[in-house]
Amino acid sequence: MDIRTLAERELSELPLFDMTEWLARKGEYDPSFRLVASEFGVITTLLDHGYYEEASERIVPLLGMKVPAAFHRLGLALEVKANGKKAAKRRFRSFSSAVIQHSDLAEWRQAFKFDKKWLGLPLVVGLAAVALVFWPDSEPPVVTPDEPDEVVVETVTEEEALAERLEELEAEVARLEEENEKLQDSDEQKPKESTEEAPDTSTDVVPLAEVESLVQDKQYEKADRLLDGKAKVGQEQAVGFYRLLVDNKLGQADIADYAAYLESYPESGYKADVLWMKGIAEKKANDPAYRETLTTVSEMEGTYWAPIAKSVLEE
Repeated sequence: MDIRTLAERELSELPLFDMTEWLARKGEYDPSFRLVASEFGVITTLLDHGYYEEASERIVPLLGMKVPAAFHRLGLALEVKANGKKAAKRRFRSFSSAVIQHSDLAEWRQAFKFDKKWLGLPLVVGLAAVALVFWPDSEPPVVTPDEPDEVVVETVTEEEALAERLEELEAEVARLEEENEKLQDSDEQKPKESTEEAPDTSTDVVPLAEVESLVQDKQYEKADRLLDGKAKVGQEQAVGFYRLLVDNKLGQADIADYAAYLESYPESGYKADVLWMKGIAEKKANDPAYRETLTTVSEMEGTYWAPIAKSVLEE
């Protein structure tokens, strides 16, 4: 199987929710896992938004701990997406021999054409001792009944986090559409002029609701084609934001594009989202201005990106 195909499949099929819960349970009894459990939440959020390079860097400490093999598979997939096959192969070779030999990494061994003879026969004994440590377990991890009451740890998956943010965006779109309807009502009361031009302009209007739906489904190319039209009156901010978001996903956005949007719409409801994308773009470009940008985001209390920006700044 092609290495990139394998990476894409891993990212779509790995049980991120189960992995998050496993870390949370470990954190109840092992303080060293509490920090990585929180960090893994940031990693899944970065992954969900396509920031593979940042996610790949942040998962490195986890790969040095005794975690299920699923985390190592995720680490390899992220490194393929971020830096390519050679970098992923170097990461693979850095794993312990027990991890490399684990059955769950068989396809990765095959993809890297890994010759395991060098590991030697003494590993056979070691494998029996560590086999139960790695993912998946034959049975779910059992919490030791040392305490009378079970501790319930609530975790938020990346799907839930994204859904929450999309609900906020949908509310913003609904508000803009309501304002647009009011403007249209007021326009109808004015003397109509040049009515013959109406059919031409209506065909170019951006169907914002359809664009939003395509973005949710990650069909960015289709959304990009629909964004070629003109924004309805009152929807300029939303259409401009989705143009930026789609360009970001397609690798077509520049730092200047984010700055231009913020200059045009300084009070936009999407300001935190645009600042976040601008800060990450600056970080990738090794522009020191990213710290100032992300600091601004981190101070926007109550926004989705504030805690994640803080985490990036603390690296």
